[in-house]
Amino acid sequence: MREETQELLKKFEQDHEIYVSATDALTYWIVYARILTGKKEGFHNLHAGKKYVSGPNEGGNVLILPDPSNSDAYEAESWGEMETIDDFVKKALDHILSDENATENEQSQGCGTGCI
Repeated sequence: MREETQELLKKFEQDHEIYVSATDALTYWIVYARILTGKKEGFHNLHAGKKYVSGPNEGGNVLILPDPSNSDAYEAESWGEMETIDDFVKKALDHILSDENATENEQSQGCGTGCI
């Protein structure tokens, strides 16, 4: 992984309070993100893990594990051609931000019909 990508990860963590790690193995890439799910005054902030998995020979296909510590469930998406882990990390960061924004919108809309 290039040094500028490592700096991008550090800046992303500082700017968004989302902790991100990237693994570059011979046959696969993993980006693991801990996305802020709840923020309360005087309490520890809650984070949920999300894992993105792809590789150099996957043709842009990405497996997304929404809750890797509790379930083996996954989603599959195509993110377009990615030749290096640097390309993968940049696309993953964009998806992480959109996932965080979706979570914030769900929380701001209230509890809907599921409330007791």
